[in-house]
Amino acid sequence: MTSTNGASLDFEVELRGAIDADNGSLTVPEAWEGFPGRAFGGFLAGAVLVAASARTEHPRPLSLFSRYYRPSPVGRAVRIELAAERRGNNLDAFAARLVDGDRLLSTFSVAFGRDGEAPLSSQALVPPPSLVRPQPAWQYCEEIGVKPDRLMRRVGYRAETEAVPPAEAAAGWNLRSEWPATTCDDPAVRAAVAVMAIDVFVGPATMRANGWGLDEESPVMMPSLDLNSWFYALEAQHDGDWLTVRTSVPVTQAGYAVGRTQVWAGDRLIAEGMSQVALVLPSPAPST
Repeated sequence: MTSTNGASLDFEVELRGAIDADNGSLTVPEAWEGFPGRAFGGFLAGAVLVAASARTEHPRPLSLFSRYYRPSPVGRAVRIELAAERRGNNLDAFAARLVDGDRLLSTFSVAFGRDGEAPLSSQALVPPPSLVRPQPAWQYCEEIGVKPDRLMRRVGYRAETEAVPPAEAAAGWNLRSEWPATTCDDPAVRAAVAVMAIDVFVGPATMRANGWGLDEESPVMMPSLDLNSWFYALEAQHDGDWLTVRTSVPVTQAGYAVGRTQVWAGDRLIAEGMSQVALVLPSPAPST
């Protein structure tokens, strides 16, 4: 069991034991109920990767497209619907939906390939249809308990804001953080760790990039999040005990915040993600 700041980080063992790839069900341990919803999306991505790995001969995860709709903590059994298809001669792709009752929480498209194949372009994975569940960002943050002084402790990573050149600082919010490297040798589980590190930053980083505090009302809503991830050299051993995550989210333009995150193991880039958050102005309150 590895832990930091009192938060358990041995989630990969529990995850592999909890998922049933035959019927697509996943039981979420009650201990995860207080985790931020976007971090839970990373756990789910790992579950999909592990389930797909079991059905593919010598797979190598190449890319992941995921979309989240009003993610929220889930502390009971949820449903993962898996579908497999063949793309090209040596490529398997898997699609998944996370359903809580009749509510769609997340959708995923995972692509696998063999050594020597180039990673897929994100355009090769057909995005799922859009679904807007408007909710003020401040209300979402309150529901999942994200506060500036509690975010690092609850998710279980340490982070620091780096001193950046004025030009870069003006372009957005930059963050460097370190995550405990998994001791598991399964590349799919390592990919899950990288995805969790990527997607947990998007909401808070978007708010900070635009000068909004995490505990105050936001002038916009964030109805959905699109995340494209690519994985490299996941079979290599990590250097040291920590992964380094660097995130940069530019100032919002044309209704979207587009960010970039890289996950490093020592001097090796093992994963990177491009995120796009749709920002929607809320409807004016009805006059009384």
